[in-house]
Amino acid sequence: MTILAFDEINAMTRISMDRAEEEGDSARLLDDVEAILIDSYVRGVKAAGEMLGEELDVDVILMMETIELKIDGKTYRDRLIDYFNGYDTAEAQRVAETEAHRVANAGISDGATAFKKKSGKGVVKVWNTMLDDRVRETHEYLEQESVPLDAEFYTIDGDHAPYPGAFQDAANNVNCRCFINLRIV
Repeated sequence: MTILAFDEINAMTRISMDRAEEEGDSARLLDDVEAILIDSYVRGVKAAGEMLGEELDVDVILMMETIELKIDGKTYRDRLIDYFNGYDTAEAQRVAETEAHRVANAGISDGATAFKKKSGKGVVKVWNTMLDDRVRETHEYLEQESVPLDAEFYTIDGDHAPYPGAFQDAANNVNCRCFINLRIV
């Protein structure tokens, strides 16, 4: 199984944020983050293919819908610009990292859904944490939880999501490093 390189993705967002801050160029920042999000989604779909033993194609329309998802009425661009223009680059970077994580896990989920439709085989998803002291209690509880592909994971505080990074409560998404594995059933 390929674990997505979230540390690598986070390093890319830091480099982009530093460059944008030095240049004062929010347009370049948005372009860089969009490229990171596209890369994250593609990596997610490829990871799903590796887990399921089949090469999967990226649905570009679905990818862009995932990237442009509005959360609390704002796209990632809106939130980035708000923080960047407010000189809070740490929060802007956190938005970029959190979105890259959400989009990568969405890519895994979307890849699995495409596989299930194409093959007719059942798929389950398994929640994985990083197994360290930074894992939040609500996610630690989910370690190795297995649910059908179309089901959601439920935390001990009642929140729910189809995959890491897609909870209703932002507190369960920000700085999350969890990921899903897939199995054919």
